[in-house]
Formats: sequence, structure tokens, C-alpha cells
Amino acid sequence: MTRNGESGGLVSVVVPTHYRNDRLRRALESVAAQEYRPIEVLVVDGSDDEHARPVAESFGATYVPQERDEGPQAARSIGAEMADGEYVQFLDDDDRLAPSKVRKQVDRLGPEVGVVYCGMDDENRGEILPNPVVRGDVLGRALEMRTFPCINSTMLIRREVLERVLPLRHRHGADDTGLKIDLALQTKFDYVAEPLVVRGRTGDSLSDSWTYLDGRMEVIATYDRLYRRFPDRIRQRALRETHYQVGRKLLAEEGWSPRATAALARAAWETPDDYAYHIGAALGSALGRPGLAAVDRLFGRPEA
Repeated sequence: MTRNGESGGLVSVVVPTHYRNDRLRRALESVAAQEYRPIEVLVVDGSDDEHARPVAESFGATYVPQERDEGPQAARSIGAEMADGEYVQFLDDDDRLAPSKVRKQVDRLGPEVGVVYCGMDDENRGEILPNPVVRGDVLGRALEMRTFPCINSTMLIRREVLERVLPLRHRHGADDTGLKIDLALQTKFDYVAEPLVVRGRTGDSLSDSWTYLDGRMEVIATYDRLYRRFPDRIRQRALRETHYQVGRKLLAEEGWSPRATAALARAAWETPDDYAYHIGAALGSALGRPGLAAVDRLFGRPEA
């Protein structure tokens, strides 16, 4: 779907998909509505029966069937390697772009800035805007896993920067967590402080899964040598937040769980800051969800 009109560097939008044509259609509609030109779209389909071909071709997108489904990260790599654009936008098939998204981000990219991200409207959590400190050299924040809402769909990446980290490494449900570290090793980040992505939620969203939490631990292990170059608090914050999310997820699923209390106690042990909250969370979780909710009200949940 290449549009001719206003001059500018070509933007390649890479959309991995797997049996979600209704969501895919809405994602592609949001690309078609972009104010920026020119744009090309590559739909990389992980189904084994070319399920997405009719939808992709109806939007004039380049359809790329995979021989077998190897996950969204492999699909992103395939699309990025085939793309012709000066800039690359990864778009999950359950997300949608605001019409001004690409235009506003291209304006922020430059020789020193290879990644520009933005805020989002999350279907479950509402509007989430960038933290003003997460710009420039963000490697420390990326290692802490504290760059949200910088995720695949909110980023626009200069092609020459992305090429340095291809092929993208698969990290189970935490693909973008590792990708941000890889990109932060190469370039500076900037952001547009507006919610320019609508983040969809489906029953199989990896960001809500145990696979994602396992992937976070895999990332921490993979970058062990890099963590050693930073103060201990950087790794501690990554471990703290991961154990904390494990504890909250267990309470959400089970109401009360000794495993949740153990995970939150581990988070309190690892934390280099926000001591009162995390000690309170571990103690409050002994009373289940109501206990943790009381701690949230008393202290306020710290920044993720």
C-alpha cells in the first residue's frame, strides 16, 4: 500500500498476523488513514493456509506468507529485511495508529535519534503517555525495563539503525523488551507526548501472559554481561519489577496465593528503592487481593 503525495522518506509498516483477520483489517485501515506519504505495508502471515491474503491484498499490501509460524518476532524480521523504507514501523495486528502518528514521529527522527515512540490509548488501562525522562540515552532504563509505553507499535525506527540488530532475536513474550535494549545500544530515543496508538487486547495477548514474564527473566540472563557494566540497582529494578508482576498476576488469577506472597517478598528483597511500598505489598498479599489493594491505596503504586 504505497501512497504517493507529500514527499518524504518511505515508511515501511510491517504487520505480523496469525488468524486475526478482523483485527488485521482495522490495523490496516489505520495505516491507510495516515497523513504521511509515502508508505508501504508488508503483512507477514504465520498461518499455514494464507488466511490473511484476502485482507492484505484488499488494502494493496505486500503479502508475505511464512512457510511455518515461527512467532511474531521472526515475522518482523522477515518483513524488515524485505522492506524498502527509510523508516520502519512494526504494527501488531491488534493495534491501530492515529492518523498523525507517522507524520509526527518522522519529524523527530534524525542523525542521532534513531527511535521515536509515543503514548497510547490502552483498551484496558486508558491513556498512557511517555515518561519525560525516557529520552536520549535510554540504555539504563531499557535494562531496568522501565520504558513503557515504548513498545513495538509505538516506535518508529530508522532503517539503518534497525539493520544493525537484524535478525531480531526471539525472547518468548518479551520480544520488544530485548529489542529496546538492542536499539538503545545503537542510538538515542525521543518521543511524541501524545497517545498516537490504540493498543488492542485479545485473549492471547502475550503482554498479559506467563510467557511474557518468563521472557523478562530470559532477557535478564541474556544481557548478564551488560548489566555488570551498570550499578547493581539497574538489574535489581528489572528483577524487582518482574517478581512484582508475577505476584500481582498470581493474586489476579487466584485471589490468594502463597506463591504470590513469595514473589512479592522477592520483589521487596530486590528493590533498591520504594521500600515501604514493596514491603507493604509483600505483607498485604498475605490477605490476598484485598490486602494488596489496601497497600495500593495507602502508598500508591510506584512507577513501573
